[in-house]
Amino acid sequence: MPKNNYESTINERFKLYLNGIFTSMTKNLCLIFILFFIALQLKATNIDLLKCDQYTIDDGLPQSFIEDFFQDKKGFLWISTQDGLSRFNGYEFENFYSNPFDSTTILGNYILAMNNWKQDSICFTTRIGISIFDPVSKKFKNYPFALNNDSIGTIFSSIILNEDSIMIASSKGLFELKIKNGKSIVKNLGFKKRINKIIHLDNRIIFTSDSVLYERKNNKYAIVKKFKKNIQSICATKNGIGISFEENFVFLDKNFEEHGFFSFPIKINDFLLDNGKYWLASNDNGLIIYDPSNKKSTKKYINKKGSHSLLSSNVRCVFKDNFGIIWVGTNHGINKIDLSKQQFLQYKASQHSPESSDNSWSFWENDSVFISGYDNGLQILKKVDNTHDWVPFSGLILDIIEFNDNILLATSRGVYSLSKQDSTYSIDSLFLDVPHENKQDIVFKFFKSKNKLLVGSLNSLSLYNENLILKRRWDLKNVRGFTEINSTIYFIAHPTKIYSLINIENDNTAKIISIPLKEVEHLLALSIGKSKNKNIWLGFYGGGAIKYDIENGKKEHFSTKNGLPNNTIYSIISTKNELWFSTNGGLSKYNIKNNEFENYTTSDGIQSLEFNSGASYANNSGQIYFGGINGYNIVNTTKDNINLIPPNVYISSVLYKGENLLTSKSKKLSLINNERTVTIPHKRNRFEIIVDGIHYSSPKENLFKTKLEGWQNDWIISKGKRSFVFSNLNDGEYIFSVTSANSDGIWNNSQKTIKIIIKPPFYLTWWFILGIIIFITSLIAFTIKSRINRSKTQREILEKKVRDRTREVEDQKRKLEDKNKELEEEKNKEEEVLLNVLPRETAKELVSTGKSTPKSYNMATVMFADFKNFTKITENLGPKELVAELDDSFARFDDIVGRLNIEKIKTSGDAYMCVGGIPIKNQTNPIDCVLAAFQFQKYMHQKREIREGTGKPQWHLRVGLHTGALVAGVVGKKKFLYDVWGDTVNTASRMETSAEEGKINISGTTYEHIKDYFDCEYRGKLPVKNKGAIDMFYVTRIKKGLCADDDGQVPNRKFFELLNFKVYTQQSFQNVHDYFIDLLEQNEFISKLKYHGPHHTIDVMNAAERIGRAEGIGKEELMLVKLAALFHDSGFLNKYENNEAEGAKLAKRELPRYGFTEEQVELVVNMILATKIPQDPKNHLEEILCDADLDYLGRDKEEFEKISSSLAQELIDMKILKSMEEWDPIQVKFLESHHYYTKTCIDSRRPNKIERLREIKDRLEGPNQE
Repeated sequence: MPKNNYESTINERFKLYLNGIFTSMTKNLCLIFILFFIALQLKATNIDLLKCDQYTIDDGLPQSFIEDFFQDKKGFLWISTQDGLSRFNGYEFENFYSNPFDSTTILGNYILAMNNWKQDSICFTTRIGISIFDPVSKKFKNYPFALNNDSIGTIFSSIILNEDSIMIASSKGLFELKIKNGKSIVKNLGFKKRINKIIHLDNRIIFTSDSVLYERKNNKYAIVKKFKKNIQSICATKNGIGISFEENFVFLDKNFEEHGFFSFPIKINDFLLDNGKYWLASNDNGLIIYDPSNKKSTKKYINKKGSHSLLSSNVRCVFKDNFGIIWVGTNHGINKIDLSKQQFLQYKASQHSPESSDNSWSFWENDSVFISGYDNGLQILKKVDNTHDWVPFSGLILDIIEFNDNILLATSRGVYSLSKQDSTYSIDSLFLDVPHENKQDIVFKFFKSKNKLLVGSLNSLSLYNENLILKRRWDLKNVRGFTEINSTIYFIAHPTKIYSLINIENDNTAKIISIPLKEVEHLLALSIGKSKNKNIWLGFYGGGAIKYDIENGKKEHFSTKNGLPNNTIYSIISTKNELWFSTNGGLSKYNIKNNEFENYTTSDGIQSLEFNSGASYANNSGQIYFGGINGYNIVNTTKDNINLIPPNVYISSVLYKGENLLTSKSKKLSLINNERTVTIPHKRNRFEIIVDGIHYSSPKENLFKTKLEGWQNDWIISKGKRSFVFSNLNDGEYIFSVTSANSDGIWNNSQKTIKIIIKPPFYLTWWFILGIIIFITSLIAFTIKSRINRSKTQREILEKKVRDRTREVEDQKRKLEDKNKELEEEKNKEEEVLLNVLPRETAKELVSTGKSTPKSYNMATVMFADFKNFTKITENLGPKELVAELDDSFARFDDIVGRLNIEKIKTSGDAYMCVGGIPIKNQTNPIDCVLAAFQFQKYMHQKREIREGTGKPQWHLRVGLHTGALVAGVVGKKKFLYDVWGDTVNTASRMETSAEEGKINISGTTYEHIKDYFDCEYRGKLPVKNKGAIDMFYVTRIKKGLCADDDGQVPNRKFFELLNFKVYTQQSFQNVHDYFIDLLEQNEFISKLKYHGPHHTIDVMNAAERIGRAEGIGKEELMLVKLAALFHDSGFLNKYENNEAEGAKLAKRELPRYGFTEEQVELVVNMILATKIPQDPKNHLEEILCDADLDYLGRDKEEFEKISSSLAQELIDMKILKSMEEWDPIQVKFLESHHYYTKTCIDSRRPNKIERLREIKDRLEGPNQE
């Protein structure tokens, strides 16, 4: 293949082809041809290779005969036809027709000229005058100055002179039309010949009459050029003028120098000069393109066939818009071609060889011919004369190759050769061999390397030398493709593997090596390719593609999930940075750098979604051929399929109740600070905003980015959506903003905005509110005044009655209040008496129900106090004096027990009985009763000191207490008495009778409850009926350090802190302990953990208690360490990793619910966090918990191995550890980095831990061998 570029290759190929067609065209002018040009990439190409859209009357055009195109300032495309005018925005045609009964419609349906007018208005010239189009109201202002005006004649053309003037060319000469104050003034310019066309050329006025080209300059007329033939039409471009004659066309530059004069047997209606190429719209022969720089290029035509071709051979106009789109107007509608979207060229052999099925399979070319293979023959393009030959064949031609001056064909019937006799081609069988029962094999692919030929077929792989002599054959199935990397040939066969062939230069040592692909060995491999000289790509039937790295053996699978359009891969072709795939769902391009797929379908110009297996070919000019069921595509890999011009964006409509507020004279539209503002009422404020993204490449694929500030402040991107509906907005101001991008994502950097004002509802307007206020105020004032007047008389009458009745009511009220007061006093006295006899709860129950239910108490303390020698004292005192003495003492006792929440039961003679822990249960009743006993004795001691030396008898008190279970309640119906029953009462009475004067005697049971707070003296045992002997103790004083006085009878703050800790905090700890142990055991996840299960938590708590006691910490600190041990693994309830933080959160949340203080909770949380590996304790308590958590490291061998194995198994279950073989190295590393913190563990655990480390290291080293 010579080093010619893609441009020259295509030009030469189709130049020859088109010349042949032109010869036949001169014989039969009814044939329709067209030549098409692609800027920068193609010299000339078949329009059937291009993506070409069509618009007809079925799409909305007003009429099929297209006369002219015009693009206004906003980018809208105007199309004039023979029966109506149309404006196209890329989405729909908006048609305008003349209506003689409506003065706001255009003057006529046949438009002669279109020009921009003032601002955004447009001037349309018709046969009888001009019409000025207002884009806001979408109405026309008409000036029919030529209607019934013989002096003007028939209008043919016009140009704009300035903002007020138009120059008119007619059958009667040249005229100037001025528009002033809404009226038209016509002026004859003195040229009285027929003028067919007038144009502007760089502000110069040029026109034609007969065979002469004129210029109007300084109000004079000068002949520019005379021709031998009458001029039929002229067209202007920015580079010059095109002039059409009956069978000729000439182009004049701005200096009127000829730059091309060539003959055509046809009329040229219009032309376009683009990049030095002439686009000529012919009257009967389609579109002609002439390239003056190509000396061999004269006239080029393309036959009108297929869905992408011109609608008609009669091309009336050609136009290029601001977005690079070519528009072709014909007698049957419009053709639109985007030159930036022609990366994929499409070709069908049947266009030149009707015998072809168009089902293409293979390709090959050299300097003189291009050959394409089909399922029923070959088509040969001879480049020297651009003619096509068709060579029939009964079978599929699957591959073509040149080998040692022979053109070989791989077919479904074996290997054939293409031969040429004179100018005739024929296909001959080579009969290289007959491998299978005298039947030729299906041959899929050839591959040439080192002057050897590889032939892949259905049943074998064959190796031939340069003389086509068979040297080796391997029994392989479905050998369909080859590629070569670093002198190694890779190929595909079945069973599916990656096969490589080495040493092919030596027939005897040539060897096949295979790389298994177990994942896809059941699939059929259809294609093979390469990338980066190290990756092999395989394509499968229904299995996607696999990339295999031959350096490291890494495989990567690609399918529709990764971006492929289909999982059947027919061909793989590599370029520098890309891979191309033909599939059963279109073409796909894979970018090797960013690993992304870009897919192409029929909308991009490919022949169909279905391609053929192995039907691909890459030439040296950057072109790839892909064959399919409907022809083939030529992919130009050097051309981007992107239109780089952004669209114009406009807000075209705001629809409210069917009215477009932007085109009407509605009062809802205003201009404030040069900003369009639409005001919409609040009621039913549903409105629709329609926007236009003017770009004609693929308008339905255009993107819009919108937002409505004040409601949605973020941009919203939508595809193809032009209508945006809003409803039920709150009153206020909103800004609607929009911008647009074309179908290739090229955004317009500017935005269009419109302000939307939603008026407040009428009931929120200031005038409505003010009116309501005035109305209500007036109504209130009127009502008040009328009622005052009406009530004034009634009030005077009623006042007297009220005064009389008031006196009566006040007298009755006073009597009732006195009576109620007496009753209330009686009731209070009765309740007071009842409360003095019974507890409040019991009294309420008796009052409400008439009876009381006895209650059982598991723990209550009964105290008896009795005066010694009371009988002797009574002998020396009178009754009144005796009662007074008892009342004084018992009243003081009542005050004491009341303060300590002890319930007085009764007095009997000189005995005083009370019980702690009823009727409200508590845990401090033993201590409360002992404190009360001390105050009893203190009070009696004070009385004795006062009476010392007065001769009055001295009273000595003995007190006895016992703690146990009892029953309390009220019995009987009259003279209610709250009493207690049970052995506890009898035992307490024995304690009192066994006590000495001034002493407090308690039982052993009570002693157990108070021993941490009081000093006691053991007295021995006391026999009790039915209970045996019980211990007795005298309570001597409050323990030192817990009392506020020297006598040890008044408790201090530490006493109550200890009491709170002992009674409440320890109980809370037990509650927490019971709850969380149950919670851990019931949790399905934790209960299944081999190491971190509930048993581990209990083990750490026990170790923490043992270490804490050995370290000599206090009871509260010991409890807090055990509490931290309880919670240190509770984080597993939420997640496995970083569980310490979760456990700390759980403790911080739960412990305050059980009464623990913030300081206690903070200590617990810090201890838990310190256990995270690597451990980092900051204080003694944290060191104790850290050592307790890893206490097992220093235990004996059996227990260590058991616990260690459970941890390893747990890590395996959690997928953290792969096998037990990995565990010992991890243990060694951990044991070497770990150390104990407390002296207790350093002394008791560290030696064992060192021994365990040694044992593991020995196990890793294995048995010693001599």
